[in-house]
Amino acid sequence: MRGRDEERIKRLCSALDQAGIDIFIGSGPYMRYILGSDVDYAYAYATRGGEVGVLCSLLEMERARDATWADRVFAFTGLKEPTGEDIIKARSLQEAVPGLIERVIGPKGVVGIDYTVVSFSEASALRRRLRGYRVRNVHRLLREVRAVKSPAELEAIKRAVRIVSEGISHGIMMVREGVSEREIYLESEYFMKSIGADRVHEFLIVASGPNSAYPHGRPTERKLSPGDPVTLDYVASSNGYFADLTRTVFLKPVGQELRRIYEVVEEALGAGIDAVADGVEASEVDRVVRERIAKSGYGRYFIHSTGHGIGLEVHEHPRISSAEKAVLKAGMVV
Repeated sequence: MRGRDEERIKRLCSALDQAGIDIFIGSGPYMRYILGSDVDYAYAYATRGGEVGVLCSLLEMERARDATWADRVFAFTGLKEPTGEDIIKARSLQEAVPGLIERVIGPKGVVGIDYTVVSFSEASALRRRLRGYRVRNVHRLLREVRAVKSPAELEAIKRAVRIVSEGISHGIMMVREGVSEREIYLESEYFMKSIGADRVHEFLIVASGPNSAYPHGRPTERKLSPGDPVTLDYVASSNGYFADLTRTVFLKPVGQELRRIYEVVEEALGAGIDAVADGVEASEVDRVVRERIAKSGYGRYFIHSTGHGIGLEVHEHPRISSAEKAVLKAGMVV
């Protein structure tokens, strides 16, 4: 278990306190965000007073104690034994939640849940079980908190960037006539895992020739041919934090129009990077990029947003788009 990220926890609990949330219950990316490590069959929790902990299956209790920085570890079980202050008698994780909350904050209070990381049925079940408490959707609040990364989070993302960058370089070395998109994909996936990726996205993009026009093209058995543009869009994580990089290369010389399109995109990328700064609206970065491409005559083909935040999820707040009103802050990663 790595040392506790105090800055991350302080930012989270301070936001809960200011919003009047007594306890937040989270799953998915919040497991690692709150606890520093994933735990299966579990919920992580954080209180406005600064306590962080986990509710898990009895099967996961020892691992939760060893692998996380939780202040308290509660476990649920339907068995008569064991018993104790950290054991909650329940047949399921959701059934155990009221017992957890009562032990941590008492019989009354405000409970926060991010409805975007639980299913509709799960959210409905939790609300039914927590009728004695006020339940609030804290998605907007916590997306702002998670958008600004701590130094420890930034280091994890940098490690992921190095892994993905090496993975793309490895993929580019395989670009030659007769090699299939799928071969490059499979070899690149193995390579990134072999150099430290704890997860490689299930849909790495290796798209050649006409397939490279698809924004989210999947690797096929298509074999590379002379003159093909080959787009490699790789995503992998280190300690749970993702990097997402894209490169386009050409197999042997290409025509003038393809070269020009490549140059336009490269110029727009540079302009966008130059526009990113603390205090700048995300929509302004999108405008700079979009304007550069439009002036080159390709504006009607630019049908997507410019970029997105990244962290414990591949797509996080803020989006770099014309509709995004968020103001960029130091510590964000896009």
